[in-house]
Amino acid sequence: NWQSLNRNLFSALQLEKIAMFFVLGFIILVASFNIFSSLAMLIQEKRQEIAILKSMGATDRNTMRSFVSVGVFLGLVGAGCGTVMGVICCWAVHTIGIPLPKEYYIPNIPVELNTGEVLTAFVAAMAICVVATLYPSRAASRLTPVEGLRYE
Repeated sequence: NWQSLNRNLFSALQLEKIAMFFVLGFIILVASFNIFSSLAMLIQEKRQEIAILKSMGATDRNTMRSFVSVGVFLGLVGAGCGTVMGVICCWAVHTIGIPLPKEYYIPNIPVELNTGEVLTAFVAAMAICVVATLYPSRAASRLTPVEGLRYE
């Protein structure tokens, strides 16, 4: 049958799918470290402002919530742009096509855009970004007004 004739192609596509899962996971992990470091630097720069807000009555929960919302916004923008660019690339490969050698009996690489997989990748990216924001946000919420205003 046609599946046994193209066994090499289907095994290569399956291996490529697994490899792309790991590559995408590592890219998201690096992006989450970027969000982590951006929030840590923001908190370092805004220590005095955080201390002023806390001395005016802001709670630890409010402080943490504000920095988590910044991290979620960064993750949402990054995951949204990545999802849109990925869908556009899949559409372009499906429309234009990447030709295969004649041994495979099919003219182009088949591209199937699975909505469930796209949404799973988006949700996983957002979950990793939210987790990456928790530690810096918690550190900002634990800042006391005395520490932030000590050298000013």
